[in-house]
Amino acid sequence: MFGRRSDASLTLSENPAGQGLILTTLAMLGLGVVMVHSAVASVAAPGPWYARVDIRHTIFAAAAAVILLTACRIDYRRLAGRGRFPVLAGVALALSLAAGVLVFVPAIGHSVGGFYRWIRLGPRAYTIGFQPSELMKLTLVVFLAAWLTRDTADVRSFLRTFLPAILLIGLCIGLLVTQDISIGAILGLTGGVTLLLARVPLWHLLTLLPPAAGGFYYFVMCDPKRWQRILAMVDPWSPDNPSAYQARQSLLAVVTGGWTGKGIGNGMLKLGFVPEDSTDFIFSVFCEEWGFLGAVLLMGLVLLWIWQVRRAAVRAQDRFGATLAGSLGFLIGLQAVLHVAVDLVAAPPTGMGLPFVSAGGTSLLLTAAATAMIASVTARPREDPAADVAPAPA
Repeated sequence: MFGRRSDASLTLSENPAGQGLILTTLAMLGLGVVMVHSAVASVAAPGPWYARVDIRHTIFAAAAAVILLTACRIDYRRLAGRGRFPVLAGVALALSLAAGVLVFVPAIGHSVGGFYRWIRLGPRAYTIGFQPSELMKLTLVVFLAAWLTRDTADVRSFLRTFLPAILLIGLCIGLLVTQDISIGAILGLTGGVTLLLARVPLWHLLTLLPPAAGGFYYFVMCDPKRWQRILAMVDPWSPDNPSAYQARQSLLAVVTGGWTGKGIGNGMLKLGFVPEDSTDFIFSVFCEEWGFLGAVLLMGLVLLWIWQVRRAAVRAQDRFGATLAGSLGFLIGLQAVLHVAVDLVAAPPTGMGLPFVSAGGTSLLLTAAATAMIASVTARPREDPAADVAPAPA
């Protein structure tokens, strides 16, 4: 399936797939800086510079660009190591799990909207926080990809491979699902895709459908607030459903943008009408100011990014590289698709930002790091270019 493993790597000038991936990511980072500045513009007087969303996002975007351009030069195979156990990936996952527990510790965890998802860092005035769930998503994918593709792994064994992997995924989901069910669901789906790419038999994963359905019933259908979000997707114009307000305002912003939009900075619904205008609903703000043609341009960048990731996975030198690139690409691509679907009221609100574009610190830096790993995979292509077929899951 794969060519002979080699330590040789391509320079960026010799790596068109890596070039395309990095340039597309940088384009979305730049577009995000412009849109966050536009989204938070209002008639209110700005506060201190360190408390302003636009300034902070610009700093984080610059840091993300530095991470992308430097970390892509690191050999991704170091994450798997050379022994029977991926020590580096395992330590990173253990640290993310510990951070996930710390959010529940008083004076360390920070509540936003009644949910504990953040760890506050530094003085309170700077309002700098760290979101462990973002690190957990990344480290879980890296560990599973490294652990399942090692030479001694028996991926077809239910007891020795599939069951431990599912227990680990379940542990991560358990730490997140009570506070953020959408992140828990994304983590579960990405974990399942990682198993498939590593050639775990499909019928093993099908055994998870009943518990997944039970979890949906308990955490969504039995929770009035979450069920109202489902109903808001069905009827965003309902006057009796408070959750329909977000969907309604998002649709109005998308529709009023027309074909060419109102122009950058000229959107009106972001002025107190569209909630979370710089994060969860930045795509609707983008549509109002850039219009349908601008939305097509943005989605074109997202699709181009996904296509470059597919090239990386298909041409990977080894199973680890193919699984790592495919899983990380699925994770980021899924978040982008869900964000757009929510803003178009094709999915219930999930609190999911648009990768590389929405305001955020933890997500922006870690997404850039994930992209750098994928770019590293492209720098070490398969030596046999004729074998350009991705491994199909059993």
